[in-house]
Amino acid sequence: MEKDFHFYTIYVLCRANGMPPDVAKVVAYASQHTDDAKNGHVLEFRNGGRFEQVLTAHKFLSPGSLSTATQYGIYLTFHFIPGNIGSRFQEKLVCRRDSEIAKRMVAEPGWLQGKAYQLHRLGIALHTYADTWLHSDFSGVVTELNDLKDIQVMTERGWEKPANLARQALSHVIGHPGHWEADPYPDEPFREWRFVQKYSQAQIHRKNWELCRDAANAAYQSISAFLEYNPSFRTAQAVPWEHLADPLTILYKTAGSLDERCRRWRDMINLSQLGFACEAGDKNIVYDDREWFRAAVGVEKDDAGNDCYLRREDFPRSHWKCFHDAAASHRFFVLKELLAQEGIICC
Repeated sequence: MEKDFHFYTIYVLCRANGMPPDVAKVVAYASQHTDDAKNGHVLEFRNGGRFEQVLTAHKFLSPGSLSTATQYGIYLTFHFIPGNIGSRFQEKLVCRRDSEIAKRMVAEPGWLQGKAYQLHRLGIALHTYADTWLHSDFSGVVTELNDLKDIQVMTERGWEKPANLARQALSHVIGHPGHWEADPYPDEPFREWRFVQKYSQAQIHRKNWELCRDAANAAYQSISAFLEYNPSFRTAQAVPWEHLADPLTILYKTAGSLDERCRRWRDMINLSQLGFACEAGDKNIVYDDREWFRAAVGVEKDDAGNDCYLRREDFPRSHWKCFHDAAASHRFFVLKELLAQEGIICC
């Protein structure tokens, strides 16, 4: 899934559930930032203190991208949460859409009243939960269970084999977590594609827009349940899901570049065509992956030209710090509690 789902869909679902724009943006920003928090270095502040960032994503094929720690601590934890189905350990690690483990994971933020990072934790959980639809049948660790064959994509000319043969060949040589062998097809909402899993010989045919619609429905229900226990975050009456299903499906099904797809979401929000009236905070809503960082941390050069970091005055309450605190909390809960309770020990 990409920004049109993890940011714009989540934003719309939060607003449709009665959240005001500023609250909805926190949840949606945290959801999308789960794909963008790729800097893991510790910040040593010139004005005192230090802060360790939490990696929730990784630059693929950069150093450490295929390490065991990255596979279990990032891919499996935030993007391919195990479905716990099968007899073999590796089979249990395969992500399954709307699994019981995923449902328990996405419900957890509702119980975190009083935590400064509660909304950020909800955004991260919604990211991980939604991913179970398009990431289903893939594992977050390097395994032969991710190997595919006969990948085909529906085009205007009919079914065609993709041209990324080099990617497929490389993935077989070095191994790969997740669906890298078939990228970008699994994450594009408008895509129809099919493939055969080598290990099971299962033939799988996917219309991604249908999966996105179902993921959005489940996320909508999860947000609604969250607000039942946290009504202070709701300021308006909810829009019924039935009013959202058709326009969202049309948005998912319409092909285009990521920028074009995101622009369509903004246009629909601006025109109040997604069930809620466009307010000032909704107008031309955009995601800037450095917005929270800049608000929390100042950057200046030292005499040698190296970056130096300064804590801004409100750093302890900043969204950037809360996001990383939420990511650490999510990781601990998934690895140390949720999976461990099922006998899946991978931490």
